[in-house]
Amino acid sequence: MMVFSCKNNGKGNEEVPAPAEEAVEAVEAVENAAKEGAEAVENAAEEAAGRVDEALERLGDIIPYTSVEVKPTFNGGDADAFLKYINENIKYPQSALEKEEQGRVTVNFVVDQNGKIRNAKVVKGVSEALDAEALRVIENAPDWTPAKQDGKNVPVTYSVPVLFAIR
Repeated sequence: MMVFSCKNNGKGNEEVPAPAEEAVEAVEAVENAAKEGAEAVENAAEEAAGRVDEALERLGDIIPYTSVEVKPTFNGGDADAFLKYINENIKYPQSALEKEEQGRVTVNFVVDQNGKIRNAKVVKGVSEALDAEALRVIENAPDWTPAKQDGKNVPVTYSVPVLFAIR
């Protein structure tokens, strides 16, 4: 239960706001603050959404795609052209031959928006010598024609198996 009390110090006719009017004014003040707060929150959310869109667009140049409209090409060819390059440039490490090491080394890398190979790493290796040789050949490869998405050059991830077999 609320009790409102008002004293006018014996001044009889002096107007004192009615408690109900004070309550209405307080509620209106709260409603106005809430409305202003909601507008401020909405404006901040719109600004944040715009900044997120800009950041995602910039990240598109950094975070590689896994699927694109136009795939990267190597020396004007397809994936076989790159495998041919690898086969022509691979040198079987002598230490691996002596130990009779053989198998498939899988290397992941990024063909960036400029066609350069970046971030090459062995994801499935065989031995230190074979892994290092697979990386060497891939990292020293000539530039590619970059991938395209929405008409723009974009980075894309690539995975290549490098097969080492003693014959």
